[in-house]
Amino acid sequence: MDECVVVNFFRRKKVNGAVSPLVKVCREDELGEGDMRVVEAGGEQVLVLRHKGKLFAVSNICTHEYAELVNGLVVDGTITCPVHLSRFRLETGEVLNPPATKNLKTYKIHVLEGEIFVET
Repeated sequence: MDECVVVNFFRRKKVNGAVSPLVKVCREDELGEGDMRVVEAGGEQVLVLRHKGKLFAVSNICTHEYAELVNGLVVDGTITCPVHLSRFRLETGEVLNPPATKNLKTYKIHVLEGEIFVET
């Protein structure tokens, strides 16, 4: 499978009356089950992944201490930080166990014409 090319491609979309950019991640068929990609969106590192057939986008940085979640373990709709083992729900960002106490930021995902975008 070809490598997913990370490109900052902005489309404009109205969200609550304001214009919100969409950042291109890759083609939908380039992100297989269990695959993860990190893109920069709105000045943040965003982790985009496919788990159990569904696309998710969350902050790539653990809220406890600086650790990249792209190196974490994804199981049953959660991601576990590889450093101190805080666990977060992918759908909501809810922190499920310490040491983290702050929820993980989540992002909306859009699939348009076979391309995956993250809304900032």
